[in-house]
Amino acid sequence: MTTINEFQEMCAKVVGEIDAKYGIARDPHFSFTQFMEEVGELAKEINKPKLRNKEMDRENLNGEFADVILQFFTLASMLEVDVEKAVEAKMAILKERHDL
Repeated sequence: MTTINEFQEMCAKVVGEIDAKYGIARDPHFSFTQFMEEVGELAKEINKPKLRNKEMDRENLNGEFADVILQFFTLASMLEVDVEKAVEAKMAILKERHDL
């Protein structure tokens, strides 16, 4: 079973290899804007039924979620954020705050 940390590293590695192939110099600013671009593409797919009176394309929806995750984990790695630890810590705070 893959841990979140291993998955984060794998995502960042693949994005890094694509960047190297195309000579892209990635920094946190670029990575964040690319992440936001992918979130926008996901939003566009989710909004299809309301905005365009069309069904969501499930295959594209899955791909957009994957793109968001790839960019999210890449950005987190660049900023040296351990997503697994960060989420565990936040969940503990939320559980305490909301008496769960």
